Amino acid sequence: MSYEFNFDLSKLSQPLFREIANFSHKEKIHEKIGTFARNIVKKFNVDKNIGLSLNDSLIIIEDLIKIQINNTILKEDFKKANKKALFLPHCSRKYMDSRCKAKFDTKTSSYICNGCSNDCLVNMASKLAKKENYDVYILPGGSCIRHICKKYEYQGIIGVACTDELRLGIDILEQQKIPAQVIPLIKNGCSETKFNFETLEKIIRSRS
Repeated sequence: MSYEFNFDLSKLSQPLFREIANFSHKEKIHEKIGTFARNIVKKFNVDKNIGLSLNDSLIIIEDLIKIQINNTILKEDFKKANKKALFLPHCSRKYMDSRCKAKFDTKTSSYICNGCSNDCLVNMASKLAKKENYDVYILPGGSCIRHICKKYEYQGIIGVACTDELRLGIDILEQQKIPAQVIPLIKNGCSETKFNFETLEKIIRSRS
């Protein structure tokens, strides 16, 4: 489902996300998602803390649960993969104007980070991933994923994006039988978006 609202989950506590992860391991989770999401929203006062309606808050939590389920199912296959890439959203750059020195690569329709700002999430993530032998792509959208994966024959992907783009990316990677671990934005929008760097770091440094 597309979001017709903006949100910032950075005000919510990490135990909320851990509880979502723990729940996703239980049996018959698909049947319990709706009830569990409502309980989570109530327990952590999600709607009040982020200033959204109950229904909008439920949409976010249900999407987070489904994403965690997907990650859990594919986790072991992802760990076993050798050639991996990280897909980052260009909207998480610190600057979206000429102050950002990233260069656009027409061959892959993605940006190449030049490390102009040390506190830029995209710069931090790019440096970390490259140290762990990941190729890094900063994407304007998910439509170029199919071409990149086919051309470079990646065996595992980490994707960071809003849920709409994650949904598109997951479908593409499933078609190509490439296991992925995905990280949703905790603050969406067209610029100054945010993702949890610690979560990304944990996945990048995971080992089989």
